[in-house]
Formats: sequence, C-alpha cells, structure tokens
Amino acid sequence: MYAIITADIVDYTTLSKEDEDNVLQTIRSLFGNDNSARHNMDTNYSIRRGDNIQIELEDPTIALKTTLLLKTAINKINLANENSNPRPIIDVRIAIGVGTITSKRESVDESTGDAYTYSGRTLDMMKKEKRMLAFSSGIDHVNAELETEFKLLEVIMAGWSRYSAEVIHYMLLGMTQTEIGKAINKSQPAIHQRTKIAGWSGIKPLLQRFETITKINFL
Repeated sequence: MYAIITADIVDYTTLSKEDEDNVLQTIRSLFGNDNSARHNMDTNYSIRRGDNIQIELEDPTIALKTTLLLKTAINKINLANENSNPRPIIDVRIAIGVGTITSKRESVDESTGDAYTYSGRTLDMMKKEKRMLAFSSGIDHVNAELETEFKLLEVIMAGWSRYSAEVIHYMLLGMTQTEIGKAINKSQPAIHQRTKIAGWSGIKPLLQRFETITKINFL
C-alpha cells in the first residue's frame, strides 16, 4: 500500500513572482534535498503549474507527519510585504489517499492506481466543501475515524499563527524546545508556550494514532 498526498496552494495565482518563488523553494527544500525533513521518508514528488503538489510515499504510516510538514512549511512563510502580520498568509489544501498503485512510474504524474484516485477525488471534494485536510482509502471504518479526527485537527490548525506553524514544523522534525529556541532566537519557556498554544499536546497523540491505524490496516 502507498500513500499519495495531493495538495494545492490556496490563491496561488494572486501571489507576486517573488512570493511564488518563495513557495516553490520552500517545497523543493522540504522534499527535494537530502536534509533532515527527509530522514526516514522515501518520497517522490512533483509540482505542477506551481500550485499543485503531489507526493508519493511508500510508507503510509508517515503520511500525516509529511502532510503537516508541508502545511507548516507553507504556513510559516512570510511574504515580502507582510512582515507585521502574524497570521499565515499562504495556506494549502491537502488530501491523503491510501491504496494500491497499479502502474508505478518514475514520475508521479504518470503513475496510476487507487491511492492516486482516492487522493485526487478527495481534493476535488474538499474544494467544494471548503475543507483543508481530508483522508480517503478503501476501508470504511478507517475513513470514518480519520474523518472525525481530521476535522478536529482542522479546527486546531485554523487557529495557528505563522509562529505556531513554525514551532510545530520544528517539532515534527524532531527538534527539542531548547534547539528550536536557539534556531529562532527565543527562550525555551517561550517555545513551550508556543507549542501549547499551537495544540502540540493534541497533535502528537493524533500522529501516533494515525501511525497505529495505518500500520494495522495497510501494512
């Protein structure tokens, strides 16, 4: 079983060329280089038309973590003319599909299978229903549980500032609060407060639950 993450940047066409470049570089640096974000992640990805992203994962248990890495990387971007705005200025709509791949090719744009179908159709549905995160697979009880949990996660993410997204991003990379504080020149107590406000205490067990569900049902 594979996980396919399909995403699109909200209102991408309204961005300046400078800000488009910033978004593209953020995505490429996250998934395109041999850096800490890719540790234990066997990924294949593509960017189409600038605003459409597709990521293929051989390990479905890390799909939610990978999704949140993408989400937080995008949310923490500060546009050239928005230095004083604490709210995320750029957002991303993301669908996770888990299933088989019947025709696996070097380019994710050319591969086909249930995982691609679930992910693509779910993203289309999300646009109509104004959702920002959803999951689909061929197992109904998994879909039902994650539908509830993802809706709660959407509520948490809707309250994020750029600073919340930043601290969650670094937590997902496995950094300690002290390490994060040094990286962004903040005290450890300040980082602790940001993780609390961002809802990390709820996100962490959800990541663990997602890993358990997908391991039981898809591996």
